[in-house]
Amino acid sequence: MRQALADRYAARGVPTSPGQIMVTLGAQHAISLLARMLLAPGGTALVEAPSYPHAYEALRSAGRRLVPVPVDTALGWDDDGLEQAFRRGRPAMAYVMPDFHNPTGAVMPVDQRERLMAAAERQDTVVVADETMAELRIDGNALPPLAAYGPAVLIGSMGKTVWGGLRIGWIRADEALIRRLVQSRYAQDLGTPILEQLIALELLGSYDELLRFRAKQLAEGRGQLEDLLHEALPDWKVPHVAGGLSTWVNLGAPVSSQLALAARDRGLLLGAGPRFGMDGVFERFLRVPFSYPLEDTRLAVGILEAAWRSLDDRVPGRTDFAPALV
Repeated sequence: MRQALADRYAARGVPTSPGQIMVTLGAQHAISLLARMLLAPGGTALVEAPSYPHAYEALRSAGRRLVPVPVDTALGWDDDGLEQAFRRGRPAMAYVMPDFHNPTGAVMPVDQRERLMAAAERQDTVVVADETMAELRIDGNALPPLAAYGPAVLIGSMGKTVWGGLRIGWIRADEALIRRLVQSRYAQDLGTPILEQLIALELLGSYDELLRFRAKQLAEGRGQLEDLLHEALPDWKVPHVAGGLSTWVNLGAPVSSQLALAARDRGLLLGAGPRFGMDGVFERFLRVPFSYPLEDTRLAVGILEAAWRSLDDRVPGRTDFAPALV
């Protein structure tokens, strides 16, 4: 499994040995292992805002202090925010998603990847790039992994590309860090199940074919969702993302939590915008997936339209709805 993953990284532009790979119980397991290893109690981590909620939780449990950098669907990463976060926060670790960022779908351009790694080197920060969405490309050309621009640690998973029930992930790092991770892991678990690894290994043998199928599937889902939302809710701003599994919709009003609750009452579970941020921000946004069959997507948009029409502007937003998010 480690050799197959090393070969895939080499094909993507970053020569890798099996000793640079640790196979994990999915990406969340990888994030938690790295957070415990790299962050001392009270340590600081640079994060994106918005970002993956369960990553926030893992980083907070290990280091407590998070320094956010804004990410916008159209504008991408805030250059000044990145520089200031490194300079003022002096983070021990930076957690980023440069490819098809979750939830905005943004892709970090080459020049910004170079600046990110240069800033991290100046502050002796370990950059961890979550690549769980990186190979779910629909449009455009693939960029090399962040490790092609500097010594970034990479996280991958089959949970997004293949199936959420296949709990196989991995970490690519230098061999010294991998050895430290192996030793620290034994306090939590003793390894990744062999059967799941054999399934993953079989899938890696036809991974490119599988990804081409997924790209076609996701392109259709993206187009269908955009058309349905434009027809049912024309005032919403729906970004056209180049990959990933979802789009970060601007509702035009700070009612995301209300809308999520109203949708839940009608049988549709969606995470409100504040779930992807800190301190209650992103009430104007809603992450909407396009990875479902057409009939499911049509039903979901119908529920969203009904929920939207039912909102009472006089009722303040609520944030007591927090489903598990992937």
